[in-house]
Amino acid sequence: MAMYIAYADKLLNFAEQHARDIAQQWQKALITNSKTPSYKKVREFKLVNQGENFYKNLKKFYFDQNTYDVVSAYFSKFAEDQFYESIPLDEAIYALIMLRRHLWVYAEFQNLFTSALDQYQASDGINRTVLLTDYATIAIIKKYKELSK
Repeated sequence: MAMYIAYADKLLNFAEQHARDIAQQWQKALITNSKTPSYKKVREFKLVNQGENFYKNLKKFYFDQNTYDVVSAYFSKFAEDQFYESIPLDEAIYALIMLRRHLWVYAEFQNLFTSALDQYQASDGINRTVLLTDYATIAIIKKYKELSK
């Protein structure tokens, strides 16, 4: 178990250290993706800051005792920002998916986990990150419902 946490720490520390670079790649992908056309009108710095903030806080989300509550509060605010930028719900959810995916793409590109054993042991980090973004999805949908009333 401790070994898995060490690998998760490796990924989370990497995300924190490279948050700006990962966020910039996420922003570029977001504004060019055919599934997220509404993001073209959002200012670059705003998207990069949102992404960077997520990557810098990922470790906090990962290890917090009240993960669901912390992630829900964070992504309720994210949803509110998206809603007031007139981003449709489906695009906001896809942006979240891309946010998660870009962490793995960037880590893979940087050869963070070089061996098959590294990749196998990193799976706990992957699974936990997926769980966090599942919580985020619920929070985004709830906030959009609330704001649409």
